Amino acid sequence: MPDQASPLPHSVCVVIPMYNSADSIEQTLASLAGQTRLPDHVIVIDDGSTDDGPQRVKDFAAPFRLTLLHQANEGQASARNHGLRHTEETFVAFLDADDTWYPQKLEQQLALYDELNRQGRPVGLIDCYVLNDYGDGRRQVEKRRKNGWHFYDFIHANVVNGVSSVLARRDVIMQLGGFDASLRYSEDRFMWARVAEHWEIHTVPQVLLQRRVNSGNITSQPTKYYPQKIRFIEVYLARYGEQLSKQQRIDFVLGNHTDFLNLFSRRAEHAQVIGVYRRMLEYSWQTLIFANGKPTLRYLYACARSLRKTTASTTAH
Repeated sequence: MPDQASPLPHSVCVVIPMYNSADSIEQTLASLAGQTRLPDHVIVIDDGSTDDGPQRVKDFAAPFRLTLLHQANEGQASARNHGLRHTEETFVAFLDADDTWYPQKLEQQLALYDELNRQGRPVGLIDCYVLNDYGDGRRQVEKRRKNGWHFYDFIHANVVNGVSSVLARRDVIMQLGGFDASLRYSEDRFMWARVAEHWEIHTVPQVLLQRRVNSGNITSQPTKYYPQKIRFIEVYLARYGEQLSKQQRIDFVLGNHTDFLNLFSRRAEHAQVIGVYRRMLEYSWQTLIFANGKPTLRYLYACARSLRKTTASTTAH
């Protein structure tokens, strides 16, 4: 499936899904206008916004071609696909409407691609390090570095540092049919895994993106997103289950459930912890020892807290 990349010069289109992002979209677009290598085309897809974000896009004085598209609210995967259908550039970069790029983001990624291309490497995607800026003031750098074939790494985690960090060959994304619009969560991980199945993934080892992590993130709404995680597990296994070993399938399923078990545990949502753990145990007995037994300890703690709460309630009555 890999083929040799097109020769220079390159062109770049940035695809931005937007939903009620009036408070951030201008800053996001400004970070594109400040690039040392300007994008050739920027497409903003209004995903059914009810605020004045679309008008702010129309009013933005862009030093690049700027296109605004509209659709009913169908989620980020659908919005990105809508934008992709209007691209024709060599590369496509993805950017969320509340994230911002550092000035050399595109320049550095294109330079790395050119160097790897000269070496004959079948590169499909390049990301960069990411600074996560949390609403409570915390900051954390995502710096997973990739330098080749990484398909099996996606069994354990999404090893791409963030959607907004990605610069990908357009022909690669289009050949794969874009994002799976049936997914409302982890659609990016599934997309990058599909890229990694046939092409190399590389990283510019510099922080070139600042990502805002707000109240809509899964950390604050795990109950909303957990059913979507289950859907992702089903879709991933339907596509790749047969080519994974039994142990790889177990690691994939238990690892994805554990992500949410940990979130529920930190939020003291004990009934949810118990429910996730039992779902894991139904899949494999290895749940008992998975991740050095930490999910089991969290489950036992949740059971104890739930029992204590039930006992206290019974005593009070």
